[in-house]
Amino acid sequence: MESDHVEATVEDVMGGLVSRATAGDIPLSLAQEVSRMTLRALALQPWRRATPRDCRRAEAYFFEVIRRRTVRGAAGPRAVARMVAAAVVEDLRRTGRDGGAVFDHLRRGWSEQLPADVLEEYRVRLCG
Repeated sequence: MESDHVEATVEDVMGGLVSRATAGDIPLSLAQEVSRMTLRALALQPWRRATPRDCRRAEAYFFEVIRRRTVRGAAGPRAVARMVAAAVVEDLRRTGRDGGAVFDHLRRGWSEQLPADVLEEYRVRLCG
C-alpha cells in the first residue's frame, strides 16, 4: 500500500484491511462494519481506483476505529491484549525480523501485559 502506483480499487483495499483485522482476532462482523464506516467517513467510492493517499487514510481510519471499538467494547482486556500483540508483531515484521526474533521481543518486552495463553499462541505462530 505504500508504493506510488496502486493497481487496486478502494473495495480491494478495504477487503485487505478486513482480512488483516480478522487475522488479528477481530470479529469479521466488526471488521465489515468498520469497513463500511470508513468508506462513508472518508467519502471513498468502492469502485474507484485507490490512490496511495486513499490507502493511507483508509488504513489509519479503519484501525483507529477498530482500536476504539475493541477497547470500549465487551471484548475488554483480552481483546486489547491480542491487539497489542498483533500490533507489536506487525511492526517488528515490517522491520524484517524473523519470527524467532519477533517472539523474543514480545516475550521480553510484553510478557507482563499479555496473558500467558496469548503469548503462547504467538510463540506457536512465530516459531512453529
